[in-house]
Amino acid sequence: MGNTKLSGLFLLWIGAAISIAEIVTGTLIAPLGWQVGLMAIILGHVIGCFVFLLPAGYLSAQQNRTAIKATKTVFGESGVTLFSLLNAVQLLGWTAVMIVNAQLAMNGIAKSLFHYQSVVVMSVIVAVMIIIWLLMNHNWLFKINNVIVVLLAIGMVLILFTIIGEGRLKVGANLAPISFGSAVELNVTMALSWLPLIGDYTQHTDRPFKTSLASVSGYFVGSIAMFALGLFTVILTGQSDFTTVLSHSSMGLVALLIIVFSTVTTTFMDAYSAATNVANLVKTKRVNVIAIVITVLGLLIALFVSMAYYQNFLYAIGAVFTPLFAILFVSVFWMHQRLSITLNFVWWVIGVVGYSWLQRLDFFLGTTFFLLLVLSIGVYLTSLVAPKYPLIED
Repeated sequence: MGNTKLSGLFLLWIGAAISIAEIVTGTLIAPLGWQVGLMAIILGHVIGCFVFLLPAGYLSAQQNRTAIKATKTVFGESGVTLFSLLNAVQLLGWTAVMIVNAQLAMNGIAKSLFHYQSVVVMSVIVAVMIIIWLLMNHNWLFKINNVIVVLLAIGMVLILFTIIGEGRLKVGANLAPISFGSAVELNVTMALSWLPLIGDYTQHTDRPFKTSLASVSGYFVGSIAMFALGLFTVILTGQSDFTTVLSHSSMGLVALLIIVFSTVTTTFMDAYSAATNVANLVKTKRVNVIAIVITVLGLLIALFVSMAYYQNFLYAIGAVFTPLFAILFVSVFWMHQRLSITLNFVWWVIGVVGYSWLQRLDFFLGTTFFLLLVLSIGVYLTSLVAPKYPLIED
């Protein structure tokens, strides 16, 4: 894998990070102020990207497996089946959420620019663009995606300068207070949403560490920039709704295009990876066809299912993957062996249940990092008294 491939992966993951969802999440951190808020953003991304995403990507690259298939090492074939199904559901949900976020922003700007809005039309436009991306030849996809990502990055910089130049809107931000630990956790959680995906893009390489580092670094840079854009938008304008800021700026049409293409460069990865998981379950190689079906299903969910209800479900699914990869990492990188599959599942269930309980402690490094520490210590101490087994290979 040459430098071109590494730079392509770097840009691919910057594109994954450039999304309205990341900006909106960044606005929630504004009550901390720009200094403390920026510190929470950077710290959360260091944890999410380099404590979780990097080892997950490296493990997949080393084993030439997807991140979910790598869980076979400690959870066996039954674990791969269960986690593939859960991951496909999570990614289908994220596909729907991204389409909803995009159409809301697009309608807000289109109403201001053209006095037109339609939930169905805007949602279908996004879904069709995602399908076009999925149908592209792999080499063409990388080339076009790289150009689009560079243009998106330039567009985001222009939007930031426009926001600074045009000053405050006459609306006060009305945001709920947030603790430093909760702000850190928001950043970690956003990175964790990519945890089961990253191996899909690092598994075919002869340079495991460099490939994984290029991917994670791209997401790290892009995501910090998006969170910071959301944070500074609220601080500079006094407006908590990013779409409102865009619709009142002189960047309206450019902003509309940025929202469409940024959603596409992020969501096609969700749809493709969901399809990869389904393909593994049903033993087929027609990943692109399944990815298109996933996109259409995501569109239908976006149109007919309440997002307030579905996003709560997504957070519950997301909590599944923190304990899963904590057990995987401590077994592979620290112990170099595993507990019985039954004991690993017991610790996984403890982690899933314990996640919500640990949130009440408001640990300053976030609940996810605290859970990683607790589970790692728990699994290691169990290994001192329980039988240990070799890691499961193909």
